[in-house]
Amino acid sequence: MKFKINPILQFAIAFVIALLVGVGYTYAQDDAMKKTDTQAPTKQVIKAAAQSSRGGGADPNIKSDAKPVNDPNAKTPPPPPEKSGQRGARGCSVDVNNMTAWFVDIYSNGIYVGTVGPWGNGWTYPPLVGSAVYGRANFTDGTWKYWGPRQFVCAQGGIYSWQLTP
Repeated sequence: MKFKINPILQFAIAFVIALLVGVGYTYAQDDAMKKTDTQAPTKQVIKAAAQSSRGGGADPNIKSDAKPVNDPNAKTPPPPPEKSGQRGARGCSVDVNNMTAWFVDIYSNGIYVGTVGPWGNGWTYPPLVGSAVYGRANFTDGTWKYWGPRQFVCAQGGIYSWQLTP
């Protein structure tokens, strides 16, 4: 004698089994997410010691040394996408930690982005693709000390600390 299960009961049993498997899988994903995805990105610390210049002449690591200026009569341009509510791809964040008694000019891909004061720190935001960050302390006698250029892989949202030492 063959045992037959009612097709409606068969469907109900299959549905309950699929539901239990789905709930179990979802719960396992939730558990994994709680452990890793809710943590803040860790900061990678990179230390760099100063190197001395070899004399005068143009520095090949600097494309533009122009410091930004403001024109009071300039027409106000529209805000960049990151300030207008539209979000695009963002590179990484580099905390430049100046552990020297010197003013250090910072360049991202050869373009001046700011100066970090003695014993201070500041941030630069290189683009998403690998970027070169360079630091240079200029002295009154025409010599300079420099750090880098340091290549950063710049995964989106990556946080780095670049420590500049004498």
